[in-house]
Amino acid sequence: MSQMVIARRYASALSNLAQKENSLEQVENELKDFADTLHESFELQEGLSNNKVPMAVRNNILTDVLTSMNLSPLVSTFLRYLLSKRRLSLVHDIARAFALLTQEAMGILPAEVTVAKEPRSKESKDLLEKLQEQLSASTGKTVQIHVSVDPSIIGGIVTRIGSMVIDGSIRNQLVQVRESIIRG
Repeated sequence: MSQMVIARRYASALSNLAQKENSLEQVENELKDFADTLHESFELQEGLSNNKVPMAVRNNILTDVLTSMNLSPLVSTFLRYLLSKRRLSLVHDIARAFALLTQEAMGILPAEVTVAKEPRSKESKDLLEKLQEQLSASTGKTVQIHVSVDPSIIGGIVTRIGSMVIDGSIRNQLVQVRESIIRG
């Protein structure tokens, strides 16, 4: 079973518990904070994942971190469970999967919009806002746009929502023109 599938299962279980406690956003933030802390500290990663370190010592290390971060009982218990199952290394993937589940539960649909250059002008920002409104209207959900820059698309935009891709880039148009010329 792939690591991402396992991470999604843990994220789903935690999401169900967080929904019952009405604390999705808090749990999402705490899980992300812990994942970031773990990612930033090689010593902490080593101390928590090294099988040569006795489990009691790893538990003490985790307890110290959880106490210093002042995490909720739900997240603390969840992280202790991950440690006991030797799955703490999946916490980054679990945090990402949990964030997606939280967005879904809140009716938020993430969209990735790729542009050729950073949208700095008011006109560019207005167009992105209009795109967000149109996508929200067509999907019936609140669309949250994340903009990334890729100069290789030359111009236009590429929009990804889930598995759907709308490619309005100049690069794509040039590829289509080239293919139609080749076909004759």
